[in-house]
Parts: sequence; structure tokens; C-alpha cells
Amino acid sequence: MKRSKVGSGCATLKKGGEGPPHLTPFLFTSVFHKMAMFLPHTKKFFDLFEDLADKAVEASQLLLELSADSPSAVPISLSPDLRSSNLMRIRSQLRTLENEADSIVHQIIHELFFDHTRVTEEKGDIRYFAHNLDNVIDNVEKAVARLAFTPRLTIPESVSEFAPVIHEAAQEIKKAVGCLRELRREEMTLQNCCIRINELENKADKINRRWLKILMTTPVEDPNEVLERLLLKEVVGILENTMDNCEDIANILETFGLKGGI
Repeated sequence: MKRSKVGSGCATLKKGGEGPPHLTPFLFTSVFHKMAMFLPHTKKFFDLFEDLADKAVEASQLLLELSADSPSAVPISLSPDLRSSNLMRIRSQLRTLENEADSIVHQIIHELFFDHTRVTEEKGDIRYFAHNLDNVIDNVEKAVARLAFTPRLTIPESVSEFAPVIHEAAQEIKKAVGCLRELRREEMTLQNCCIRINELENKADKINRRWLKILMTTPVEDPNEVLERLLLKEVVGILENTMDNCEDIANILETFGLKGGI
């Protein structure tokens, strides 16, 4: 039997028709890449999710440092120059965290583009999760950036109330994300984390409403306080939005749990 060619030299039959077709290196590489397109990227997503959750915890810890209830907070008795220096340091660290988180989100989107094992809805869930977790970090940075414009450079009591709530929510998110690797074994832990995050969001709602009432009803004695009060109102709104993002994250984590994973 004559040696026959398949395609343009990509595969040949051995003389006499014995044995399987011989694959050339080019065809083997091509087949490998095509097969890789249909291999699940789940472990990679777990790694990226955990990295992003770590960034959220770090951001919330920095916010906590500005809280009057935190042992590492800057005492109000310090000079304005020292308070300003500390605020600028934390703001700079948050900017770095924000950029690192954006890079992780870009990696997640890149993985989604080349993951052909999931339907569009599943990809949308993953993107929505990453987007909200990134927003937690963005909003913390945004709130601290607004505080940098406060004339008196003191940390408002409202921030001191929000900071531990946001920090605990970030820790619960991190714990819940860690459950995704062993979902069957950690289903109850995941559910408890999501319940706690929702409780914390309700607590943040109460803080938000109380401070809005204070800001809107307390008479302004000094005209210079008007701008500061408007700025503080914006900061309170940003921190409330941060907890809304945490609640959205809890909801999508519950969705992952109901589906049996990502």
C-alpha cells in the first residue's frame, strides 16, 4: 500500500497501514490549543477571587485605621500636619490597592473570554461578582479621597461607625470566597457568611439614615461648615454604597451555592 497523505502533510499512515496515524508537531500543538479552549478555568477563577477578596480586606483595614475606634487610629489631638500626613499615606496605599484590584479584574475578564466551558449567564455571574468586589475597594478609596478635602482634617464620627461594619463585611466575603473551592463541604459556612453580610448591610442602613438626619436637621452655626457638611454627606453616601456592593456580593455568592459552584 502506498503512503497516503491526509491534508497537507499533517498526518500520515505508516507503510502497510500498520499503527495509528502519526501526528506532526504542528498538528499536535494545534490540537492541544483547541482542547485547552474547552478545559475549565475554575481553579484560576478561585485564585483570582481570593486575591481580590484579600484586596478588599486590606482596603477596609486601612479605612479602619482612620476610625476613632481603632487602636491604630490617629488621635484627634495630633497636629493638623500629622493628621494630614497619615491621611495622605492611607490614601496613597488605597490608590495602589485600587490599581492592583483593577488588574485582577482584567485578568478575570481575560479568563472569561477564553473560557468556552460556560454559558453566557454563568460568565455574567462571575463578571458581576468581580465588578462588585472591585467597587468595594473603589468606594473605600473614593471616601478617603473626599476626606482629604475636609478643612479640619478630623475623621468624622460617621466614618468611625461605618468602618468596622465594612471591615467585618469584607472579612465575611473573604471567608465565603474560600468556601467555593470545597462547596459541598462548606455550604453551611457560605450561607452563614451571606446571612451575616446582609445583617451588616441592614446595620449600615441604620447608620446612614441616622447620620443623614443629623446632617439635615442640625443648624449650621458657621457658614464655613456648609461645604464640610455637604462633603460629609457625600462620604456617608459612598460608604453606604460600599455596603450595598457587599450585599450584592452576598447575593451572587448564594447564587454560586445554589448552582453548585461557579
